[in-house]
Amino acid sequence: MNNSNQMLRAMVLLMTITMLILLVGCNTSVPIETMNPSIDSSSTPTSTLSQTPSQIPNPTQNGETKTFNFGGLRLEVTNVYEVRTESMNDDGGNPWEYSVFVCYPGASVTVLTADMSDVNITADGKPHANWGVLLASGGRKDIVDDMNSFDVTPDILGIYNLESSMYVLKLEMYKND
Repeated sequence: MNNSNQMLRAMVLLMTITMLILLVGCNTSVPIETMNPSIDSSSTPTSTLSQTPSQIPNPTQNGETKTFNFGGLRLEVTNVYEVRTESMNDDGGNPWEYSVFVCYPGASVTVLTADMSDVNITADGKPHANWGVLLASGGRKDIVDDMNSFDVTPDILGIYNLESSMYVLKLEMYKND
């Protein structure tokens, strides 16, 4: 009887471990090819006749206003000098590309859509940030709904996914050489 109980416990433990391995192995994320960020490359409109006051360009603005989209995250960045793409390998050795916005002084980021977590899948039933602003100090600012615009400064390194810690948008200051 004792051997059969031990055998039953071993089988239950083995099945539990197998199920956990299968669940961990399930990758529910979108493949990298379909998660490439999109960038609206249109510059800031010069006509202010049909614009609301918040859309009127800042007269001290040097660069363009770009809209950055990645999944459900949508940002507007002002004073962008140039946009380029950089790549790296993730922890699994898979290639990963992200955008780099080089910004003039006075650039700012406005969160248009924060892409918060679904309240139906969180333990506390509240939305949580999926994205963060990585700071040179090692700290971070979570990107949340109704967040105020923030300035692009040398202390801001970029925007990254809080779960994977992978950049989706790197922010750099323009250097006048």
